[in-house]
Amino acid sequence: MRERHKILIVDDEPHFRTALRRLLEKSHIVIEAETGAMGIEFAQREEPDLVLLDIGLPDGNGLELLPRFKELRPSPTVVMITAFELVKDVVRAIKQGAFDYMVKPVDLDEFELTIQNALEHAGLRNEVVRLRQAVQRLSRVDRFIGRDPKFLEAQMLAIKSAQSRDAGVLIQGESGVGKELFARLIHSQSPRTEYACVALNCAAFSTEIIESELFGYEKGAFTGAKAEGKEGLLQVADGGTLFLDEVVDLNPEIQAKLLRVLEEKEFYPVGGTRKRKVDIRIVSACNQNLWTATEQGKFRKDLFFRLATIRIDLPPLRERPEDIIPLALFFMEEFNDKYGKRFRGLNPKAEHILLTHSWPGNVRELRNTIERVILLENEETLLGRHLDFLVRPEEGQAQASGKFHIELPNEGIGLEEIEKEIIANAYEKCRRNKSRTARFLRMPRHILTYRLKRHGIEKD
Repeated sequence: MRERHKILIVDDEPHFRTALRRLLEKSHIVIEAETGAMGIEFAQREEPDLVLLDIGLPDGNGLELLPRFKELRPSPTVVMITAFELVKDVVRAIKQGAFDYMVKPVDLDEFELTIQNALEHAGLRNEVVRLRQAVQRLSRVDRFIGRDPKFLEAQMLAIKSAQSRDAGVLIQGESGVGKELFARLIHSQSPRTEYACVALNCAAFSTEIIESELFGYEKGAFTGAKAEGKEGLLQVADGGTLFLDEVVDLNPEIQAKLLRVLEEKEFYPVGGTRKRKVDIRIVSACNQNLWTATEQGKFRKDLFFRLATIRIDLPPLRERPEDIIPLALFFMEEFNDKYGKRFRGLNPKAEHILLTHSWPGNVRELRNTIERVILLENEETLLGRHLDFLVRPEEGQAQASGKFHIELPNEGIGLEEIEKEIIANAYEKCRRNKSRTARFLRMPRHILTYRLKRHGIEKD
């Protein structure tokens, strides 16, 4: 059954409120208030998902009431309504946290789209709050910087998986997303937390070294072996957790031996004849889809199912842009303490560079970037010029000239196709909101509407 959201209309015009209620009440619960005071009272009591707030109210300016609505917990999504489209009012409303605004008389198509987008935003925000609370409740500590729903879901799954002593956990994600951090979270929340958590990067060593590192060896097992032999990581991690990073790079022979360890809980050191008993949990990680590698014959299926009882997929940083600035500020404080600096924030240009960079190295790259700036610079604000090394030459030239770059095909292209592509991209960037798209493209709304229809973009 489709969820019925609560929508609070705060407007002093009865006919306007009635018209909005008739449009909304078939799908949503609608509450009406004719003054700002009534609106605040109803919002505190009813906890609406969305507030439609008029700027001109008999007991005050809606712009002055907006911060009071945003301070409520849970905080509703707010769309402002105005009879006059004054740029300064719009800018002020957006800065104070309004999701969008509408101008009277309201265009029906625009109204429906705005309400849909606002409720989707409210639903996503509420889901983030719910997931963050669940993560903190399960872990009893706020361990990670991030509010992306997929990232929070991954945290929750990691914490839940920690309740098992033995279930194999496979963590998948690009290099630098924090796979080892998640492995250590699982260990710290598990019944094995009093024992060691030992990590091995399977891609960093040859097969011979991996074997001796994992299983250890007896004295004289091979040329160059220590006279007294060596204890392997399996024994070091006995009772605790062994983290195998880039497990896909394990040699088939090592895979077979590791499978035996999981099945029999015993192994032979290299060159040894006496079995060693071991009780460990294995958490593994891979920067590619391990099941795909298994289907291609690069990894044993029986070992895969042992290691991947629970699978956790970590999103790359470019897919969680809302976490970039909080992470940057967190690392800023970390390196302020390390290097004795006093950075306290970022200017708008620095924020823009951080938000538009693709971060192929993910969180690790962001951390290294902030460390470099804090180490080399001596400002109190992180500036755009401090991040020039992140900007490709062609990007810097485009920003300096205020222009953007279009890749033109060698075979040529018609102006109509270029116009359609630009309008379609702007329309999607503005979440298919016509008024916002028209402002973005600096054209009258009726001309935009005509061109959307002419190019078939609305239909698409």
